[in-house]
Order: sequence, then structure tokens, then C-alpha cells
Amino acid sequence: MEFLDNILENLYRPLYAIAVFIALVKYPKYYNTPLTLFPVILMYTLLTESLGYITKNYDVYDISIFSAFTERNVIIYNIYNIIFFSFFYFVYWSYLKNPKYKRQVLYGSVIFLIVSIGNIFFQSFILEPQVYSYLAGSVLILYCTILLFLERKRLGGIYGYKFSGIKWISIGLFIFYAGYLPIKISRFYNHLFQINEYIHLRRIHLFLICILYICFIIGLLKMSRRFWITPKRRSY
Repeated sequence: MEFLDNILENLYRPLYAIAVFIALVKYPKYYNTPLTLFPVILMYTLLTESLGYITKNYDVYDISIFSAFTERNVIIYNIYNIIFFSFFYFVYWSYLKNPKYKRQVLYGSVIFLIVSIGNIFFQSFILEPQVYSYLAGSVLILYCTILLFLERKRLGGIYGYKFSGIKWISIGLFIFYAGYLPIKISRFYNHLFQINEYIHLRRIHLFLICILYICFIIGLLKMSRRFWITPKRRSY
């Protein structure tokens, strides 16, 4: 298992960089869609992971901007999670055509923000992971992907050319959050009762990250120039 651990530990960060590169190369294919800020989110993810890794593993007390995060860098991820979830709620709200589905995403987004604000009163935003906010955000992401596939099934092949890119992005998000939610709950439980984390949880977590970004890369590669451009009706 040590060999597998080494592969996973050294694979997921390069996948971030590869996804950023491909997102920038393919940007002309989707710049006029709700995914226009997708490269920014990917770059922000890479920056967040790099900053979290540096503050956790290196002596950065002499760098003032890092000194507050050296012992407790969770604030970096707490901010990141809110921005990441909010971005994808906007993406799905924009892509969905069914008014009922759009309202559900909107209401869910409001609930997520309320939970995120309320979470601050139960857990320190600076010192502790915002577990309730993360759980609410993850559940809504899963629900958004389900709504997209339900709408796609209803539309059939009418907008097939618009679906290839977001389909793979949604598959990645669904697999990751469906798999990571139990891990997040388990880690929270272990933290409350001071139980050592099961060693395989880290492996599963890294594997899910790799799957997520591989799906992102496939989705980006499958985007075409007509992606999410609605064809005009002919007038007779």
C-alpha cells in the first residue's frame, strides 16, 4: 500500500496544474458561458492547496503573511469552500432551463449561506473547519448535478452538443462529494471523540480528488466551439 500512497500523494497536485493549463488552452471554447470563471476557480484551488501545504509543512514564521496560518490554516479552506460552492451554484442555476429547478438551486443557495453564517456561532471560522457549512454545500452540489441530469434526460438529444463538457464536470463533482461526504462526517466524529483516523480514509480522499480532476480535464477536452450556444430558430 505504500506504493499506492506515494502515487496518490504525488499525483493529485500535478492534476490541479494540468487542469488549469487545459482550462486556459480551451478557454475560447467556453468563455461566453457560465463557466467563464472556471479557470480562475481552478487556479484558486491550486493556490489554496499550495498555500495550505506550505503553511503546514514548512517553517514560515518569518513571513508575516503566513504567520497567522502556520499552526491553524483551516481559515484558508473555509474561505475557499464558500467561494467554490457559490461558483458552482451559479453555474447550475445558469445552465438549468426548468424554472422549478432554477428556483430550487436558488433556495438551496440561500440555505447554504444561512448555514454558513450560523456555523460561525458553533465553530470558530479561523480555527476550525466549518463542518455544517461544508455538509450543506456538498449536499446541494449533489442535488444540482442530479437536477442537471434529470433535465438532460427530459430534453433528450435536443441540446446534446451543449452537454458534453458540463456532463463530465458534473460526473466528477457527483463522484467526489458522494464519496467524500461520509469521510467528512467520519473525520468530524473522530475529532469530537478524539479517535485516530482510519488510515484508508486519506487514500480514499486522494483517490476521489484524482477522479474529480480527471473528470474536469475530460470535460474541458470535450468542449467544442458550439458549447452552450443556443441555435437560432429559422423564420419562414
